[in-house]
Amino acid sequence: MLVPAADAIERPGKSLDDKTNTSFEGRLVRKIKTQCNDLGSYQGIFVATPSGQLLAGTHHDARDTRKVEKLLRAGLEKWKTLSPSDRLMTKDVFSKAVAELAKEEGRKRYPDDGLVLSVICRDLPLPNPKDFKGGNVHRKMYNQDYAWFRKSEARAFLPEPLIKGAKQRVQRDVVERLARFHFVDLVRGHTSSYPQKAVEHADLTAEVIDVKDHLVSLRYRGRTRTSEVHDGVHIEGKWNRPGPGIPKLQTRGVDAKLEGHAVYDQKAEKFVSFNVVVVTKRWGGNVYNARAQFLDFGPTPMGIVLNLAGDNVAEQVPPLFFRSYGWN
Repeated sequence: MLVPAADAIERPGKSLDDKTNTSFEGRLVRKIKTQCNDLGSYQGIFVATPSGQLLAGTHHDARDTRKVEKLLRAGLEKWKTLSPSDRLMTKDVFSKAVAELAKEEGRKRYPDDGLVLSVICRDLPLPNPKDFKGGNVHRKMYNQDYAWFRKSEARAFLPEPLIKGAKQRVQRDVVERLARFHFVDLVRGHTSSYPQKAVEHADLTAEVIDVKDHLVSLRYRGRTRTSEVHDGVHIEGKWNRPGPGIPKLQTRGVDAKLEGHAVYDQKAEKFVSFNVVVVTKRWGGNVYNARAQFLDFGPTPMGIVLNLAGDNVAEQVPPLFFRSYGWN
């Protein structure tokens, strides 16, 4: 049996280049990766045993499904040749891993009684498809993150009182969280969040359009805009060093228009649906989000969809920029 798993190794406390990261997870991933090659990157696809023995792995061709299938099959064939003792952890190592996991579970900050949104972003079609910079591989790419709001913050998405016709602006700090950490260009890779000073607009209005029993139907409309200028020095993945086709004075930003609806259950004190479409114009790029690779600095359209996330473990992954939320 092959168990697929994905991990965001950039999350706080998980940097694999940080030698102080002595967690079981960090040790296991380092062990697997170093058996593959000595490249600095930990990104890739690896087939390994629970004991950490590499069966197959690569840092390349991760988007070629046929090559990935070939890699997985090679790993499974090698698995068949191993003894049970080579496949599995020792009882002592397994016990330590379980204890560490229990400790981590006790520290998790997942807002069970709040609002958790799935955030999916992708490029939108251009008026002239020939203007698309990136080729067929990048044309249909998309990325996903999650936005977390505590119960008190989730209530900020509701007008007061909850009667038909009530209308109210959502408090700015909640909207800023979306603008700074979630309305970012993640379509093809990784990027940086925006500092608070880069937020030019953070406006979102919530309106009650209907109330039936304990269910409140809401409409959302608004706009956010972030804009930042930099002198071209490569810092934290934000921009690129000046080079052919890369402007010395670099800018990046996202101008977003939001529209959607949601349903809030007053009895359960939680949202039972949340659907907001965000149509944006994005500009700028860096080496990590693959815009510089094709000098694809825009401005071009990008779409983001906010939906209510599920409550299974796979959808409880912390937001990419959770460390900047300021939650204690």
